[in-house]
Amino acid sequence: MRLIRCYIENFGGLSQYRMDFSEGLTTIQAENGFGKTTLAEFIRAMFYGFPRAVKSLEKNPRKKYTPWGGGAFGGYLI
Repeated sequence: MRLIRCYIENFGGLSQYRMDFSEGLTTIQAENGFGKTTLAEFIRAMFYGFPRAVKSLEKNPRKKYTPWGGGAFGGYLI
């Protein structure tokens, strides 16, 4: 399987973000606070969904990655 494109409409602090993956290995290098972990969590959520809800914010990705600017979760992977 190969990822070609990722588009995030709303997920955590990322909004209307698009990333095209090149053939081979793609590395993501950006300053702290950019959203590298949020991008990785979006991809994981797209493949596996969110785990069962728990009360702790740190252990509940649905609460942790609720879109900061409001709106609904959204995006796709190709």
